Amino acid sequence: MDNFQKGLSQYPILIKAILAFLIFASLLLFAQFIGEVKSWKFVGQGLEFRNTITVSGEGKAIAVPDTAEFSFAVIKESRDVAQAQDSVTETTNKLLKALKEAGIEERDIKTTSYNIVPLYEYKYTEEFPPIVSPGSRTLIGYEASHWISVKIRETKKSGEMLALAGNHGATNISGLSFTIDDEEGLRMEARRKAIADAESKSKILAKDLGVQIVKIVYFQESGRPVYYRDFALAKEGIGGDVISSPEIPTGENTITSSVTITYAID
Repeated sequence: MDNFQKGLSQYPILIKAILAFLIFASLLLFAQFIGEVKSWKFVGQGLEFRNTITVSGEGKAIAVPDTAEFSFAVIKESRDVAQAQDSVTETTNKLLKALKEAGIEERDIKTTSYNIVPLYEYKYTEEFPPIVSPGSRTLIGYEASHWISVKIRETKKSGEMLALAGNHGATNISGLSFTIDDEEGLRMEARRKAIADAESKSKILAKDLGVQIVKIVYFQESGRPVYYRDFALAKEGIGGDVISSPEIPTGENTITSSVTITYAID
């Protein structure tokens, strides 16, 4: 031990240098640790880049519609609520049975509204303009209505189903539209094309500016589906002649995607 102490006493400058280095290294490691702790609250937030470029891209996906939808209503009037309901129920049940026999599945038939409203008769004054006379409202009956939407998975049967509804007592038929059952897949395809378009533009722009792309720091997508053709067929009143099946062209559905991408550059 005495020899070790004597050896150390011969190198006082070296010992001081080693101690100074150890203290400095400890302080440096401690500062790095504090910096890491402070950075934890920024995890997931990314870094702020001062030099960036922003480009936009467009993409389209086109497909032939594979489903169609339309709605209809059965509307009946009667002086008695129960009679109005019974009449609507009878006609609706016959119509739904005909739809199912034509191949429409139960899961594709949905009630969207059922209403019963009173019907009034009003007396007006002989003045000009005529106005409703006080206390002149008279209850004359009730109107019951059952609104139903139908999805057709074989679009070529669209015209046939419209005619079937009209021939079985539907009093309002409207809103035929054609859609893609797997619309999300079409939307993803449009997005991929929009991103590829933006990436191509960013490479050209970076080359023209003489900079290097580092990473994506911002992304935004907006898009709009353009996927329907409307066909409206209204059959007013009750009864009437047999309606023939109309020709219904489905066309093509298009979904567009627009993206905006910001790249950090160096």
